[in-house]
Amino acid sequence: MLDYSELNEILRQSGSVVQAADCHGFLSGHLCVNIYPDQAVWEEYLDLQTEDDNLVAECYRTIDLVLTESGRLLASPELDFDLLLPDSYLALPDRAVALGEWCHGFLNGFALGQNTEMVMADEEGKDLIENFTRICHIEAGETADESDEQALFELVEYVRMGIIYIYDLLQPADTVTSKAETYH
Repeated sequence: MLDYSELNEILRQSGSVVQAADCHGFLSGHLCVNIYPDQAVWEEYLDLQTEDDNLVAECYRTIDLVLTESGRLLASPELDFDLLLPDSYLALPDRAVALGEWCHGFLNGFALGQNTEMVMADEEGKDLIENFTRICHIEAGETADESDEQALFELVEYVRMGIIYIYDLLQPADTVTSKAETYH
């Protein structure tokens, strides 16, 4: 799968209004509520502002690949799914903001589903959605130390495992297999 910088550059060149973290969060949220999101929905979310048909086609192919890989990783029993976030060489405040954007995107994608009430009826699921909403507003100070790095790492891991929990709640393994066969 592409890394954060590569996806961000493709989105930037295509004139998208979203950044890579927000985009991946949206796609992941939409995958949780739909085994394979409707292309028209994610095209509208990306809101590409270019007239260059080649850039649009390249961006859409890239998003389709990200969707396919993200869906495979979410369904993996190995818990291989990761959030698409900036690498650790970026300043901690920027990485924290990207995590907030990722959660914002996730909530937007998640909200488009028809079975979201199932998550809200589950106590742990409801807590996760409420905490993701709080994380959308995350801020980091100008200076960071080792404990801040550790706190961000733990928060990313919390979100990652929470997404896997929500996905498993909404897309049980037998459902994923039968739905995936429908698309291929």
